[in-house]
Amino acid sequence: MDFPDLPFLRTFVTVYESRGVTEAAARLHRTQPTVSYQLRRLEETLGAPLFERRSARLVPTPLADRLFRFLGGFARDVHAVLQGSEEDRPLEIAAVSGFGRYVLFPLLRESESLHRRLTLRYPPAEEVFRQVLEGQVDVGFSFRSTVHPRLTLTPVYEEQLVLVAGRTWARRLRVQDHFQDVPLVTYDEGDYVVGRWLGHHFGRRHPHWYSTAHFEELEEVLEWVAQGHGVAVVPGFCIPKGRGLGVVSWGKPALTNRVHAVQRTQAPVRPVVAELLERLRDGRGAAS
Repeated sequence: MDFPDLPFLRTFVTVYESRGVTEAAARLHRTQPTVSYQLRRLEETLGAPLFERRSARLVPTPLADRLFRFLGGFARDVHAVLQGSEEDRPLEIAAVSGFGRYVLFPLLRESESLHRRLTLRYPPAEEVFRQVLEGQVDVGFSFRSTVHPRLTLTPVYEEQLVLVAGRTWARRLRVQDHFQDVPLVTYDEGDYVVGRWLGHHFGRRHPHWYSTAHFEELEEVLEWVAQGHGVAVVPGFCIPKGRGLGVVSWGKPALTNRVHAVQRTQAPVRPVVAELLERLRDGRGAAS
């Protein structure tokens, strides 16, 4: 089997994501017949269909799923090099929500060179890894780490995980031994954070606690805590001033958690991504 023409791979990736020739043609700035022709040629080269036609949608075959996972961002990289337009397309980022909203967004907002054309998404950590692997974004940011042969993780920031409480609960929890049967306000992806905080302060014998409310985002968590409905373990950078919220501290060293930049191994690094990572390292919470 001959190796497929490189532009055909880019066309395949776009059709796979779009699930249709019309939208793919618009994204590629090609005519529909051209996209259909390139897709047909790729299928002829592979000797098998890549999509099933169902009404107005294209449904990927198992071969298409495997090919898309294998290609990752390779087709996009080749397309950008051939077109010479790498810096003309938007900077695309996937970041876990807390870091993305409270650290990354303010940094992007303050830098004209970083926010000229930008897409910023807040998926969960596992989705960050998947979007980087598949080349959907230029860089991802996650407070979790992973081991994958096609991913490179670089520490770029250190956050402190703290117990935040309103005035009433802060008084009740002045002594560490009083942390028993405590209502925690939890949030998506918070299990990892709570587990690390409990292990840091109590070792393996965790005291009993219960979730009094659960929210998707940290904004609602902090509002609930401010109203006295419980406490929460959150990154310290997200605690607003003037809301009657404080950090409960028992004299132990601060618990730090590293945030990693996630990139595809050996993929070209865009200059705008290199600038962003350098700004994060030079920032106040940069990892050493």
